[in-house]
Amino acid sequence: MIPRLIFLAYWLSTFVFGFLVPAFLGGTLTLRRWYIKNVRRLFTYCNNIIKQREHLLGFDDELQEEDEEDVVQKRRKRKHLPSYLEEEDEEDSSSPQNFGFCDVAPLVMNGISTIKDDEVMKRFYAQEKPIWNMLTRTAIHPVFMSHRLNIIWFISLVWRWCWLLPLRILVFISAMIWLITATGILLIIPRSAKCYDKCYEWMLCLVFRLITHSLSAVINFHNPENRAKRGGICVANHTSPLDAVILSYDNCYSMIGQRHGGLLGFSQKLLDLTANHVWFERGESKDRQRVVNRLKEHCNSGKHHPVLIFPEGTCINNTSVMMFKKGSFEIGATIYPVAIKYDTLFTEAFWNSSEQSIVKYLLMMITSWALVCDVWYLPPMKQEPGEDAITFANRVKSIIAKKGGLVDLQWDGMIKRQKLSERIRQGLIERKRQQFLESSVLPRNISHGNLNNLSTATS
Repeated sequence: MIPRLIFLAYWLSTFVFGFLVPAFLGGTLTLRRWYIKNVRRLFTYCNNIIKQREHLLGFDDELQEEDEEDVVQKRRKRKHLPSYLEEEDEEDSSSPQNFGFCDVAPLVMNGISTIKDDEVMKRFYAQEKPIWNMLTRTAIHPVFMSHRLNIIWFISLVWRWCWLLPLRILVFISAMIWLITATGILLIIPRSAKCYDKCYEWMLCLVFRLITHSLSAVINFHNPENRAKRGGICVANHTSPLDAVILSYDNCYSMIGQRHGGLLGFSQKLLDLTANHVWFERGESKDRQRVVNRLKEHCNSGKHHPVLIFPEGTCINNTSVMMFKKGSFEIGATIYPVAIKYDTLFTEAFWNSSEQSIVKYLLMMITSWALVCDVWYLPPMKQEPGEDAITFANRVKSIIAKKGGLVDLQWDGMIKRQKLSERIRQGLIERKRQQFLESSVLPRNISHGNLNNLSTATS
C-alpha cells in the first residue's frame, strides 16, 4: 500500500509541478530543456552504435575501396542507362551506334525517377529524419543491429507510452476543461467591461499553454518585440493546427481559417463564442467574400486583437513555403511576418489531413518525445506605393522562407486538394520534360533537338 501511495504522490507532483504550474505562471521549466538536451544525446549515442555496427558488418568497406571509375559505373547503373553507354570507352567514338526500341525503356525509367523526385509533391509528405529517433513510425528500423539498441528502444517505448502519455492526456483534458470553463466565465462578463480584454487574454493564453505543455513543447521565441499588435495581420508558414496554438502561447489573436468537424470543430465553436473569429468553407465563394469584408472591418477598427492567417491555405511539411493567397495583402493593414521551424528529430509536426484525422494526429504528437520549434517574429511590413498584392505577398513569403531556412516555391499548395487545370498540367509536364532533357544522358546519335522534334511529331 505504501509503495502505491508513494508512486501516486510522485506521479501527481510531476503532473502539478511539471505541467500545470508552468502553464499558470507562463514560463518554461529549465527541466524541460534539460530533458531535450539529454534526449538529443541519446539519439547521438544510438546513431554511433548504428555506425559501429555498419562498420563491423562491412557496409562501408566497399565505399572506401571504390575508386573513381567504380563510382562512375555505379552512377551509370543507377541511372539505368543503356548498356552500350557503359562500354563507350571500349568502342570507337566515331563508329555509328544502332538505336533500338529496347533503349527507350531506360530513358523512360529515368524520366519516371525525375517525376518521383518532384520538388512540389514531396512537400505534402513527412520528411525523412536525419538519424533514427526510436519511433517505430519512422522509415528507419535498425533495432536488430544491437541488443543495446533493443533495450534502449524498449525503455523509450515504456517511457513515452506508460509514463508520459497518461500525464499528457491529463494535461490535455485539463486544457479542454479550462477552455469550457473560461468560455462560460467570459460569456457572463459583458464585452463592454474594461476587464473583459484582460480576462480573455489571460484565460485563452492559459488554454494554449496547457496544450503546448501536454506535448512537452520547448518553444524558442526570437525578437518578441515584433509581435503583432492590434489592427495588424500576422501571417506565418503553415505546418499543422499546432501553429496557431504555438503563436497563441504569448499573444491573443482573432483567427481566420477553415471550418472543421470533430474535436477541432468543437474547439472552433467555443472560441467563436468569446471573440471575433472567422471560420469558412473552402469551396464556398460567398464565404470568401464574407471573409474579406470581415477582415477589412476588423483591421480598420484598430480595437480588436491582431488577425492570425496562414496564407498558404494548407499544411506543408515544414521544408518549404508555397504561394501565399493575396486576400490578406489587399487590406492595406500592417503585416507581421512570422517564421516557424520545427525540429523533426523529436517529432513529426506535419499534419497530413488527407490521411490522418485530428485525433490520430494528436495521439501521434502526444506519444512522441517532445515538440521543439523556433519562432521568429520578423519586423512589420507595409505595402509599398505602386506595389500590387501579389508582389507584396511574394516579398513577405521570401522573407519568411529565408529566416526559417525553408525553400521558397511559387507553386500553389492547393494542388494537392484540387484537380489540376489543363494549363497548369501542361506547364508542369513541359517543365519536367526540360529538366529530364538537361539531366539525362542520351545516345550519341540522338540529340536533344532531335528528341524534341521527335516528340513534337508524335504528339
